[in-house]
Amino acid sequence: MVKRVLFIIALSIYVFANSKVTGLYAKNREVKHFINYMIRKHNFKRAYLVDIFSKARKPVRFRTKKRHRKVIKGVAKGRNWRLRKAGFSAYEKKYLNEDRVRQGVKFVKRYKTLFEKIEKKFKVDRYTIAAIIGIESYYGEIVGNWETFNVLAYNAFKKRKRSRLFKYELENLLLLSYRQKLRADLLKGSVYGALGLGQLMPHSYIKYGVSFDGNKKIEPFSRADAIATVANFLHKKGWKLNRDVALRARYSGRHFSKISKSTRYRVSRRVLKKWGLRVKQKFKAKYFKLLKLKRAEFDEVWLTFNNFDVLKKYNNSDYYAMSVYQLAQEIKKRAGKKAARKAVKKGKVKFAHK
Repeated sequence: MVKRVLFIIALSIYVFANSKVTGLYAKNREVKHFINYMIRKHNFKRAYLVDIFSKARKPVRFRTKKRHRKVIKGVAKGRNWRLRKAGFSAYEKKYLNEDRVRQGVKFVKRYKTLFEKIEKKFKVDRYTIAAIIGIESYYGEIVGNWETFNVLAYNAFKKRKRSRLFKYELENLLLLSYRQKLRADLLKGSVYGALGLGQLMPHSYIKYGVSFDGNKKIEPFSRADAIATVANFLHKKGWKLNRDVALRARYSGRHFSKISKSTRYRVSRRVLKKWGLRVKQKFKAKYFKLLKLKRAEFDEVWLTFNNFDVLKKYNNSDYYAMSVYQLAQEIKKRAGKKAARKAVKKGKVKFAHK
């Protein structure tokens, strides 16, 4: 009887000692509250959460192997570009360059069968998906090498700026790793916690993640899952296949002073005549938004439609959405030319001017 009592006391002391977080977050009350919250809401095991937070540390980068293919300087790493101050020209140099377009054409060609299935299911064109992945992770070559769990935990409990947002993402990261049987402490991503080829935050994988490779697991670093997840995100946000994204408007002069950035609300065709804007292409939409892209020498004015707003839901930046659109158009153009050349060589197509 005495031995049994001593054993129970020893066991209770051991469990109590191992139920406390050690290390970086040992004295952090918010971490304790977060652990209790995860147990209460999602039925997590305390031992798992205590263990993972005890192993946590300040965010550091993983060691990565050098890429075999040389990336042009200023293409993949754009730290020296001050994108907001330099205007759209800086975005154009960083994202709309020859190397990125060429790799985009190869990416679309390599996964042609996969893109055909995804287009059929989600009604999103392959060139837009490829452009997003190309801009976000250079078609899977640069997915980030920061410890995702440590990044989110440090921003949630050590830094005060947007701590609620990072707690929310940390919660979703733990849910994602638990449901998909992933090691949360081994996942790597961006300095802000974005994951995979599409560089989506954990909550987006919970909401829009798709398993498309047949293993029933949503894997951010799987090519099939990443492409399908981006397509599903755009589809759920309202993307319409074969609809206009943006159209260039012409005007007299170099700088357009009627708007500063973009119109907040949709405008009608009357505004085009009123402000002296001309559009060569025909379009059906009655209402649209106007966007001004600032450059050093001149301003570009664009008509933007619903699909452009969908791109902004992926990243709320006019410059980002326009970069995706223009990169997608260039990839489509190049891919179409290559297909036409191959057809000519095989004798399937004859151009009228030859």
